[in-house]
Amino acid sequence: MDKTTPKNIVYLGKSLDGFIAGPNGELDWLDMVPNPDGEDMGYTALMNEIDALVMGRATFEMVAGFGGEWPYTKPVVVLSHTLTEVPEALTDKVTLLSGGVNEVLDACHQLGFY
Repeated sequence: MDKTTPKNIVYLGKSLDGFIAGPNGELDWLDMVPNPDGEDMGYTALMNEIDALVMGRATFEMVAGFGGEWPYTKPVVVLSHTLTEVPEALTDKVTLLSGGVNEVLDACHQLGFY
């Protein structure tokens, strides 16, 4: 892709009430529909199309709290007005940003994420 023309792909995961987690932080609804064939449902194709993932602080903290190996091979940008640092093991994988949509997009593009 031509890096002079930014292309932003938005993929959102949320429940019908507008949140990704339940009232107690649970994510059980994400795997309520069986996937017996282990199909990735387009995940690999999406990952091949993007330079980085952008997520909010709460999602980041949830994923970081799962333990084990960090699940993303792409750089992750975390949006937060309150988070000031990431765990030491993730400093080369996660960038913190805050600001409005245009500021965040400009910062992502300056980081080379198109």
